[in-house]
Amino acid sequence: MTLRPYSLVFALLFSMLTAPSAAEQSEVLPRLKFCVEDTEFPPFNYFKRIDGEKGESAGYDVDLLKLVFEPSGIEYKVVALPWRRCLKEASEGIIDAVMSASLNPQRAKEYFHSDAYYYLNPSYFYLRTDFPDGLDIQALSELESHGNICGIKGFNYVNFGWINLTKLYEINEISSLPTMLEKKRCRFFLARKETLAGTLALNNLHRFERLLGRSTVPNLKPEPFHMLISRRSAAAGLIQNLFNEKVKQLNQSGELEKLLEQHLHELRLNARNND
Repeated sequence: MTLRPYSLVFALLFSMLTAPSAAEQSEVLPRLKFCVEDTEFPPFNYFKRIDGEKGESAGYDVDLLKLVFEPSGIEYKVVALPWRRCLKEASEGIIDAVMSASLNPQRAKEYFHSDAYYYLNPSYFYLRTDFPDGLDIQALSELESHGNICGIKGFNYVNFGWINLTKLYEINEISSLPTMLEKKRCRFFLARKETLAGTLALNNLHRFERLLGRSTVPNLKPEPFHMLISRRSAAAGLIQNLFNEKVKQLNQSGELEKLLEQHLHELRLNARNND
Protein backbone atom coordinates (compact mmCIF):
# COMPACT_ATOMS: atom_id res chain seq x y z
CA MET A 1 0.00 0.00 0.00
CA THR A 2 2.90 2.33 0.73
CA LEU A 3 3.97 2.14 -2.90
CA ARG A 4 0.69 3.54 -4.25
CA PRO A 5 1.41 7.30 -3.85
CA TYR A 6 4.75 6.88 -5.58
CA SER A 7 3.06 5.06 -8.42
CA LEU A 8 0.60 7.91 -8.87
CA VAL A 9 3.37 10.50 -8.86
CA PHE A 10 5.37 8.50 -11.37
CA ALA A 11 2.37 8.13 -13.66
CA LEU A 12 1.71 11.87 -13.49
CA LEU A 13 5.30 12.76 -14.26
CA PHE A 14 5.39 10.26 -17.11
CA SER A 15 2.23 11.69 -18.64
CA MET A 16 3.63 15.22 -18.40
CA LEU A 17 6.86 14.21 -20.07
CA THR A 18 5.23 12.26 -22.87
CA ALA A 19 2.16 14.43 -23.56
CA PRO A 20 2.42 16.61 -26.72
CA SER A 21 3.03 20.30 -26.19
CA ALA A 22 0.50 22.90 -27.40
CA ALA A 23 2.67 23.46 -30.47
CA GLU A 24 2.78 19.72 -31.12
CA GLN A 25 -0.98 19.42 -30.65
CA SER A 26 -1.49 22.08 -33.30
CA GLU A 27 0.32 19.80 -35.71
CA VAL A 28 -2.30 17.07 -35.21
CA LEU A 29 -4.83 18.95 -37.33
CA PRO A 30 -3.74 19.45 -40.96
CA ARG A 31 -2.85 22.89 -42.27
CA LEU A 32 -4.53 23.09 -45.64
CA LYS A 33 -3.85 25.21 -48.71
CA PHE A 34 -6.58 26.09 -51.21
CA CYS A 35 -6.04 27.79 -54.56
CA VAL A 36 -8.18 30.27 -56.49
CA GLU A 37 -7.26 31.71 -59.87
CA ASP A 38 -5.61 35.12 -59.92
CA THR A 39 -7.39 36.23 -63.10
CA GLU A 40 -10.58 36.30 -60.96
CA PHE A 41 -13.86 34.48 -61.38
CA PRO A 42 -16.48 36.70 -59.73
CA PRO A 43 -18.60 36.36 -57.71
CA PHE A 44 -16.86 33.14 -56.71
CA ASN A 45 -13.37 34.53 -56.25
CA TYR A 46 -11.91 37.98 -56.85
CA PHE A 47 -9.73 40.59 -55.18
CA LYS A 48 -11.12 43.35 -53.00
CA ARG A 49 -10.28 46.78 -54.38
CA ILE A 50 -8.76 49.45 -52.14
CA ASP A 51 -8.44 52.80 -53.93
CA GLY A 52 -8.46 50.90 -57.20
CA GLU A 53 -5.68 48.54 -56.15
CA LYS A 54 -6.14 44.79 -55.69
CA GLY A 55 -6.21 43.66 -52.08
CA GLU A 56 -6.94 40.32 -50.42
CA SER A 57 -8.90 37.49 -52.01
CA ALA A 58 -12.66 37.58 -51.49
CA GLY A 59 -15.81 36.00 -52.86
CA TYR A 60 -18.22 33.12 -52.48
CA ASP A 61 -15.44 30.50 -52.45
CA VAL A 62 -13.41 32.28 -49.79
CA ASP A 63 -16.41 32.69 -47.49
CA LEU A 64 -17.54 29.12 -48.10
CA LEU A 65 -14.15 27.75 -47.03
CA LYS A 66 -14.46 29.75 -43.83
CA LEU A 67 -17.90 28.29 -43.13
CA VAL A 68 -16.67 24.75 -43.78
CA PHE A 69 -13.32 24.61 -42.02
CA GLU A 70 -13.19 27.25 -39.27
CA PRO A 71 -15.85 25.58 -37.05
CA SER A 72 -13.71 22.42 -37.05
CA GLY A 73 -10.59 24.31 -35.98
CA ILE A 74 -8.75 23.35 -39.15
CA GLU A 75 -6.13 25.89 -40.18
CA TYR A 76 -5.89 26.78 -43.86
CA LYS A 77 -4.91 29.55 -46.22
CA VAL A 78 -6.13 30.65 -49.63
CA VAL A 79 -3.61 31.47 -52.35
CA ALA A 80 -4.34 33.13 -55.69
CA LEU A 81 -2.25 31.81 -58.59
CA PRO A 82 -2.50 31.49 -62.37
CA TRP A 83 -5.06 28.80 -63.11
CA ARG A 84 -2.64 26.35 -64.70
CA ARG A 85 -0.33 26.67 -61.71
CA CYS A 86 -3.25 25.98 -59.33
CA LEU A 87 -3.93 22.74 -61.17
CA LYS A 88 -0.26 21.79 -61.44
CA GLU A 89 0.49 22.32 -57.76
CA ALA A 90 -2.63 20.42 -56.74
CA SER A 91 -1.55 17.55 -58.97
CA GLU A 92 1.86 17.58 -57.28
CA GLY A 93 0.41 17.77 -53.76
CA ILE A 94 1.81 21.25 -53.04
CA ILE A 95 -1.77 22.54 -52.84
CA ASP A 96 -4.53 20.50 -51.22
CA ALA A 97 -7.44 21.63 -53.38
CA VAL A 98 -8.55 24.05 -56.09
CA MET A 99 -11.83 25.95 -55.98
CA SER A 100 -14.39 26.59 -58.73
CA ALA A 101 -13.35 23.98 -61.26
CA SER A 102 -15.41 22.39 -63.99
CA LEU A 103 -14.84 18.73 -64.76
CA ASN A 104 -13.58 16.96 -67.85
CA PRO A 105 -12.36 13.37 -68.22
CA GLN A 106 -8.72 14.31 -67.59
CA ARG A 107 -9.48 16.23 -64.39
CA ALA A 108 -11.75 13.47 -63.09
CA LYS A 109 -8.83 11.07 -63.52
CA GLU A 110 -6.15 13.34 -62.07
CA TYR A 111 -7.98 14.67 -59.00
CA PHE A 112 -10.60 13.73 -56.45
CA HIS A 113 -13.52 16.13 -56.58
CA SER A 114 -16.30 17.39 -54.36
CA ASP A 115 -19.97 17.26 -55.16
CA ALA A 116 -21.08 20.16 -57.38
CA TYR A 117 -21.67 23.24 -55.26
CA TYR A 118 -22.98 25.60 -57.95
CA TYR A 119 -23.96 25.60 -61.65
CA LEU A 120 -23.29 28.05 -64.49
CA ASN A 121 -24.55 28.47 -68.05
CA PRO A 122 -22.00 28.15 -70.89
CA SER A 123 -22.50 31.11 -73.23
CA TYR A 124 -20.94 32.92 -76.14
CA PHE A 125 -20.60 36.69 -76.57
CA TYR A 126 -20.14 38.98 -79.56
CA LEU A 127 -20.42 42.63 -80.53
CA ARG A 128 -24.04 43.59 -81.19
CA THR A 129 -22.91 45.65 -84.16
CA ASP A 130 -21.49 42.51 -85.78
CA PHE A 131 -24.70 40.51 -85.39
CA PRO A 132 -27.58 42.95 -84.70
CA ASP A 133 -30.16 40.18 -85.14
CA GLY A 134 -28.23 37.67 -83.08
CA LEU A 135 -27.34 34.18 -84.28
CA ASP A 136 -29.51 31.12 -84.57
CA ILE A 137 -27.25 28.10 -84.07
CA GLN A 138 -27.79 24.55 -82.87
CA ALA A 139 -24.18 23.77 -81.92
CA LEU A 140 -21.19 25.84 -80.91
CA SER A 141 -19.13 24.52 -83.82
CA GLU A 142 -21.37 26.51 -86.19
CA LEU A 143 -19.72 29.71 -84.97
CA GLU A 144 -16.46 28.80 -86.71
CA SER A 145 -17.87 29.78 -90.09
CA HIS A 146 -18.39 33.34 -88.80
CA GLY A 147 -14.91 33.97 -87.38
CA ASN A 148 -12.41 33.23 -84.60
CA ILE A 149 -13.63 32.02 -81.22
CA CYS A 150 -11.70 33.18 -78.15
CA GLY A 151 -11.37 31.97 -74.59
CA ILE A 152 -9.10 32.40 -71.58
CA LYS A 153 -5.88 30.38 -71.65
CA GLY A 154 -6.06 27.32 -69.41
CA PHE A 155 -9.85 27.32 -69.00
CA ASN A 156 -11.93 24.21 -69.64
CA TYR A 157 -14.43 24.57 -72.51
CA VAL A 158 -15.25 20.90 -73.04
CA ASN A 159 -18.56 21.40 -71.24
CA PHE A 160 -19.43 24.10 -73.78
CA GLY A 161 -19.53 21.42 -76.43
CA TRP A 162 -16.28 22.83 -77.85
CA ILE A 163 -14.29 19.80 -78.99
CA ASN A 164 -11.75 21.23 -81.42
CA LEU A 165 -9.63 23.02 -78.82
CA THR A 166 -6.78 23.65 -81.25
CA LYS A 167 -8.96 26.18 -83.05
CA LEU A 168 -9.72 28.17 -79.92
CA TYR A 169 -7.86 31.49 -79.90
CA GLU A 170 -6.60 31.88 -76.33
CA ILE A 171 -6.08 35.21 -74.57
CA ASN A 172 -4.35 35.74 -71.22
CA GLU A 173 -6.51 38.42 -69.62
CA ILE A 174 -10.15 39.49 -69.84
CA SER A 175 -8.93 43.10 -70.07
CA SER A 176 -7.77 42.46 -73.65
CA LEU A 177 -11.22 41.28 -74.76
CA PRO A 178 -12.58 44.66 -76.05
CA THR A 179 -9.51 45.13 -78.26
CA MET A 180 -9.69 41.57 -79.58
CA LEU A 181 -13.36 41.93 -80.54
CA GLU A 182 -13.09 45.45 -81.95
CA LYS A 183 -10.10 44.51 -84.14
CA LYS A 184 -11.94 41.35 -85.24
CA ARG A 185 -9.23 39.06 -83.95
CA CYS A 186 -12.12 37.41 -82.13
CA ARG A 187 -15.69 37.42 -83.37
CA PHE A 188 -16.89 35.44 -80.34
CA PHE A 189 -15.84 34.93 -76.76
CA LEU A 190 -16.72 31.91 -74.61
CA ALA A 191 -17.69 32.58 -70.99
CA ARG A 192 -20.17 31.60 -68.30
CA LYS A 193 -22.86 34.27 -68.38
CA GLU A 194 -23.10 34.51 -64.57
CA THR A 195 -19.42 35.47 -64.21
CA LEU A 196 -18.62 37.73 -67.17
CA ALA A 197 -20.50 40.83 -65.96
CA GLY A 198 -18.65 40.79 -62.63
CA THR A 199 -15.32 40.18 -64.34
CA LEU A 200 -15.82 43.16 -66.63
CA ALA A 201 -16.88 45.34 -63.69
CA LEU A 202 -13.79 44.43 -61.67
CA ASN A 203 -11.60 45.34 -64.63
CA ASN A 204 -13.41 48.67 -65.18
CA LEU A 205 -14.91 47.31 -68.38
CA HIS A 206 -18.54 47.19 -67.25
CA ARG A 207 -19.52 49.83 -69.83
CA PHE A 208 -18.27 47.50 -72.54
CA GLU A 209 -20.87 44.94 -71.49
CA ARG A 210 -23.58 47.10 -73.07
CA LEU A 211 -21.98 46.54 -76.47
CA LEU A 212 -22.12 42.77 -76.18
CA GLY A 213 -24.72 40.35 -77.45
CA ARG A 214 -25.06 37.10 -75.56
CA SER A 215 -26.58 33.68 -76.03
CA THR A 216 -26.37 30.52 -73.99
CA VAL A 217 -24.92 27.57 -75.88
CA PRO A 218 -27.94 25.61 -77.19
CA ASN A 219 -28.85 22.11 -76.07
CA LEU A 220 -26.66 22.14 -72.96
CA LYS A 221 -27.52 21.73 -69.31
CA PRO A 222 -26.07 24.15 -66.74
CA GLU A 223 -22.44 23.28 -66.00
CA PRO A 224 -21.58 21.97 -62.49
CA PHE A 225 -18.58 23.34 -60.61
CA HIS A 226 -16.55 21.49 -58.02
CA MET A 227 -13.58 21.63 -55.71
CA LEU A 228 -10.71 19.61 -57.17
CA ILE A 229 -8.79 17.78 -54.43
CA SER A 230 -5.20 16.63 -54.76
CA ARG A 231 -4.82 12.86 -54.79
CA ARG A 232 -1.50 13.43 -53.01
CA SER A 233 -3.00 15.38 -50.12
CA ALA A 234 -2.85 13.50 -46.81
CA ALA A 235 -6.13 15.24 -45.92
CA ALA A 236 -7.96 14.43 -49.17
CA GLY A 237 -10.65 12.30 -47.52
CA LEU A 238 -11.18 14.80 -44.71
CA ILE A 239 -11.51 17.69 -47.16
CA GLN A 240 -13.95 15.86 -49.42
CA ASN A 241 -16.21 14.56 -46.65
CA LEU A 242 -16.29 17.75 -44.60
CA PHE A 243 -16.84 19.99 -47.63
CA ASN A 244 -19.62 17.85 -49.09
CA GLU A 245 -21.45 17.55 -45.78
CA LYS A 246 -21.27 21.27 -44.96
CA VAL A 247 -22.30 22.33 -48.46
CA LYS A 248 -25.30 20.01 -48.23
CA GLN A 249 -26.33 21.58 -44.92
CA LEU A 250 -25.85 25.15 -46.18
CA ASN A 251 -27.82 24.40 -49.33
CA GLN A 252 -30.73 22.92 -47.41
CA SER A 253 -30.84 25.90 -45.04
CA GLY A 254 -30.75 28.43 -47.88
CA GLU A 255 -27.44 29.91 -46.67
CA LEU A 256 -25.60 29.10 -49.90
CA GLU A 257 -28.08 31.09 -51.96
CA LYS A 258 -27.84 34.03 -49.54
CA LEU A 259 -24.04 33.94 -49.71
CA LEU A 260 -24.06 34.03 -53.50
CA GLU A 261 -26.58 36.88 -53.63
CA GLN A 262 -24.48 38.85 -51.14
CA HIS A 263 -21.47 38.81 -53.43
CA LEU A 264 -23.53 39.52 -56.54
CA HIS A 265 -24.97 42.55 -54.75
CA GLU A 266 -21.50 43.81 -53.79
CA LEU A 267 -20.29 43.50 -57.38
CA ARG A 268 -23.33 45.37 -58.73
CA LEU A 269 -22.83 48.10 -56.13
CA ASN A 270 -19.15 48.50 -56.99
CA ALA A 271 -19.98 48.68 -60.71
CA ARG A 272 -22.49 51.49 -60.07
CA ASN A 273 -19.99 53.36 -57.92
CA ASN A 274 -17.47 53.23 -60.76
CA ASP A 275 -19.87 54.84 -63.24
